[in-house]
Amino acid sequence: MVKGRYIKKVVRKAHLWLGLTSGLVLTIVGLTGSLYVFEPEIISYLERELYQTKGQQNIFTDDIEMSLYVEEMAKKKIESIQWPRRGRETYTFKFFGDDHWYYLDQTTGKLTGNGTGLGKEVFEFIFRLHTSLTMGNTGRIITGVTSLLFALVMLTTGLYLWWPRTKTRRKIGFRIQWNAKPKILNYSLHNVNGFYFFLPLFFIGITGGSFYFRDEVRWVLNKITFSIPAKQSEVLEDRSNYHLDDFMTVQQVLGEMDKYYEDYERRNLWMTKETESSFSLAYQKRTDIYPGPDTTIFLDIDPISGKILSEYHPDKLPTGDAIIAKWLLQVHFGEFGGLPTRILWCIAGLMPALLTFTGAKIWLGRMYKRKRIPPKNR
Repeated sequence: MVKGRYIKKVVRKAHLWLGLTSGLVLTIVGLTGSLYVFEPEIISYLERELYQTKGQQNIFTDDIEMSLYVEEMAKKKIESIQWPRRGRETYTFKFFGDDHWYYLDQTTGKLTGNGTGLGKEVFEFIFRLHTSLTMGNTGRIITGVTSLLFALVMLTTGLYLWWPRTKTRRKIGFRIQWNAKPKILNYSLHNVNGFYFFLPLFFIGITGGSFYFRDEVRWVLNKITFSIPAKQSEVLEDRSNYHLDDFMTVQQVLGEMDKYYEDYERRNLWMTKETESSFSLAYQKRTDIYPGPDTTIFLDIDPISGKILSEYHPDKLPTGDAIIAKWLLQVHFGEFGGLPTRILWCIAGLMPALLTFTGAKIWLGRMYKRKRIPPKNR
């Protein structure tokens, strides 16, 4: 009995002080994460002048014709093409020597120059706040470590403290006491919400930490699944005689894209003017937000011959690497189950703020009570 009380005291202390010290970070990460769950829908509305097409039908015969039209309109050579996806109906282009992105409405032929709307800038800031607190690599360490501690320590200790060991606790442990006194209501909000959102928050925390500790997580998964880590691709071709004049044009690269993954949608294309680099192609199974694993495929091809230099295909990776490639983003933002899990994940992102607030109130209430009771009567 004494041992059990001692363990519970230690657990309560660990839960309390980790919660108080990391509460602000978790609140910021949680609230920004909730917004980012529906980033495609929000930004496509805010940037509807850039993201939405005006007509109903593509006026271009194919992507090659479109690329020739865009280069003629811009009087520049294309560096990158991004195909419509995730709520954006228009194509986006980047040109060599220009840091801006341009949007093409393929139903009207209108090319919008230097498209930088408010929505995109806002979500770029939200993303930096979510991933690094706008503090660069130091912030990424803080958010990565805090996310893992939240999942592995705070949630598990909270579940241990919540666990209803008596009949009375079982009656009140699964429902919020809305009609109770403010103190009991606050305690109920903290415990009941912490229990019901345990699994979503656990997966969000684990995957959130995995973004920074990706190599360590990959090592653990490969060990658990007894899989051999994926080998790094090596480009062995001698490029000493390469000349930019011999590089394929974007139209030729688009022709090369037709040779691979005909049953996949095109995602993006990146050209290069560096002789030591390669052209990058990306494909995806679907362009909408869908339930299930991520299916993005990346190819690096030789800029002169079009030969595949490296391939990144989730289905061809070792088990540990494949889990990360297919499920990390899908689970972190709740997309693995479609709209229902996205809504649940969005609500779960609000929970760190609620748990921090109610937890701080519980602690302050106990501190106030201790001050009121004389030491000899405690």
